[in-house]
Amino acid sequence: MPLGCPVGYLERHRVATVERLGGDERVVRTFVRDEVGVVSVPCEKDMALGLDPAEVHELIALTRLEASPGSVVELRRTRLTVSEDAAAVELLDECTMSPAPKVAGVLVYDPRRDVLDMLRHDVSPFEWNEGGGNLDAPHRVGAMQGGVLVALATVDAPQGRLARIRVLVSPRHRRMGYGRAVLHALVRHVLSQGLLPFVRLAVGDLASRALASAVGFVSFARALTLHVTSVEVVASAET
Repeated sequence: MPLGCPVGYLERHRVATVERLGGDERVVRTFVRDEVGVVSVPCEKDMALGLDPAEVHELIALTRLEASPGSVVELRRTRLTVSEDAAAVELLDECTMSPAPKVAGVLVYDPRRDVLDMLRHDVSPFEWNEGGGNLDAPHRVGAMQGGVLVALATVDAPQGRLARIRVLVSPRHRRMGYGRAVLHALVRHVLSQGLLPFVRLAVGDLASRALASAVGFVSFARALTLHVTSVEVVASAET
């Protein structure tokens, strides 16, 4: 299946990717690929943002500009605040996947919780969370060295046919091939399920992007996350 397929997927499902983070907090994700922008906004029954066509184009332009974190966009009835750095969305399919790497150690599939704890205690809580350690994941692949878990790849629950992959490596075992080994093994499994694996990485995270590239991920889009606040709420808070 060629990498062109997800473009069609996003174009057909422009209203599929809106997330709620805690309580009533609302988030809009915007994407741009080459000269084509895609804004994921909710269907009306889920969340009424009141965006007119001109404002949708403004969101697309904002994505292309890769606005800095904390910048604010004032729209007619909403205020959008950029909450994180622009991210690189990269995809892999069978045509781009590299050959399986050779690495010292043993791969383990869906390691038990006590095995996962070996790595959890070796990284920060933030790294553990971002690396998918806290996810109720459908599948994981880990790498053991000397009886200790040193690397872990986790797949999120699929969204449509797209499945996000996360990788975590012990600080003492980075740049030794363990991350590449677990990532390659997991994406091979994801592809066998008829899904397309993707990673979402900070544009400036050169080490993670190099790892993804070594396995065969290729650049697909840039993305921004924007927090949504209604103008009425903003005005009430400021008075």
